[in-house]
Amino acid sequence: MECGFYDFQVQPREVDLTKRATLITLGDHILHTAGEDADRNGFGIRNLHEHNISWVLSRFAIEVDRQPEEYEKYRIQTWVADVSRVMTTRHFILWDLNGHEIGRASSLWAIIDMQSRQALDLRSNVQYTDVIVPLEAPMPRPARIGAIAGTWSEEHTVRYSDIDFNQHANSMKYVEWMTDLLPLEKMTSGRLARIDINYLHETRYGEKLTIAAEDNETCSRFEVRRQDGSAACRAMIQWK
Repeated sequence: MECGFYDFQVQPREVDLTKRATLITLGDHILHTAGEDADRNGFGIRNLHEHNISWVLSRFAIEVDRQPEEYEKYRIQTWVADVSRVMTTRHFILWDLNGHEIGRASSLWAIIDMQSRQALDLRSNVQYTDVIVPLEAPMPRPARIGAIAGTWSEEHTVRYSDIDFNQHANSMKYVEWMTDLLPLEKMTSGRLARIDINYLHETRYGEKLTIAAEDNETCSRFEVRRQDGSAACRAMIQWK
């Protein structure tokens, strides 16, 4: 099998006040690439939903060398690296149109039954193993993030605009909630190096959440907690 290549152009609605693509934009484009490539290979969301199953993101990491600018065109390369019983790994490389690498990403996915919400055995479908591309990983895989106490927090109720087709909060909405807790100067400094995200439990419409954060010069850490105190999502941003 070969890698997939998908082209994007950064639109004005996708940049911040520095006129560079936001972290949310990059994450959305990378996840869109995953969906398009899965569709091309016959196991995309549309195909899975016919069988009442769906992909869910478990861990995700992005490394950023340079955030593309407003109206800039760039390309994302993607491939499936491995398939185990409950997880498959998909990697990405971001390229500018001069052929320079500007970022990388790595992701771990599971397939769940939409009714039971339980993970299925990926090895039962030969399609997934047939598309493995034996390339070296472009970056360390997403890290496991431990519990975070947090030095400050905000409350959030999951609303209509947070929900996706899997009937739970969209993956990049967690990143939006968390990064909104940081000072504006931090997010617009151009010092973003890497983000690791662990998705632990889904959150549904109407749930009341607590988003806790702690921050220093080189690292910002976050935890989204449900009302029972369990963690729904954790993330860590490393700064250059």
